[in-house]
Amino acid sequence: MKKIYLFLLSTILLMTSALAESITVVPGGKPGGSSFARATMYKEVLTKMGHDVKFENISSTKEGAKYLEKTRGKETVIMMYPTNQPSQIGYDITENNFVLKEYFAPYFWCQSNEAVDKDVLKVGLDKNMNQKFSDKLFGALGKEVIYLRYKNSGALYNAITAGDIDAMFTNQGKSLKLVKNNQGSCIANTSSEVIHDITSVYTIVKDGTKFPVMEYPVISNNTSEKLRSILIEANKDELFVQWRASKGLPEIVGQDTRQEELRLAMEGQELWKQ
Repeated sequence: MKKIYLFLLSTILLMTSALAESITVVPGGKPGGSSFARATMYKEVLTKMGHDVKFENISSTKEGAKYLEKTRGKETVIMMYPTNQPSQIGYDITENNFVLKEYFAPYFWCQSNEAVDKDVLKVGLDKNMNQKFSDKLFGALGKEVIYLRYKNSGALYNAITAGDIDAMFTNQGKSLKLVKNNQGSCIANTSSEVIHDITSVYTIVKDGTKFPVMEYPVISNNTSEKLRSILIEANKDELFVQWRASKGLPEIVGQDTRQEELRLAMEGQELWKQ
């Protein structure tokens, strides 16, 4: 009996070793943002799953992409990489780096309480954001706009709450935070649906302009089906499920094929470039 037990134990250990992967996690974002949050969850969950996990605290997406390519064929690196980033750093989502789509969310135009009746608005955008989308919305609303550029969504939120800008175009997290804290309201979102009681931009802009939602993929220098399966399994962990629930995000991980997810990500990144 003892020999059988030892045989079974050694078999399990061998199987675990064979299935285990060495994975380096790069956040591509700073603490406080969704990319960093997801990266730290991957570190915790993948470690719990038995994988050898290294965390490279590279907050710059540009430097993260360089690290990913520099280590191609040497180590498996995963990085959080939303679809607005290619337009900002010139590194595209492709067949050679796409692994998994975690979720998607629209962008929102929101304004402070004091801005509601203003005809001239100071509007904040991320530093590399194309202003075409905001031009379309505010033009349809008959508003004159002065644009100011900010480093990221956190800086935009600080600017609007401080009264430095009247409105902002940014991600779901900071937009809903403004509403939740009774500091403002949202005008429209970039999807075709009413999201969190906020109307679709397509009910205001009706000239055929296509607006982007944000896709949130994980990219890697290893696009194997094995790695994709590992990340899908990680996303079933309660840590990820609770985090998405707290953000009001849909549970869609692994529901589509990799090719369909890749198609949407590639289409999305092109919209952000226009």
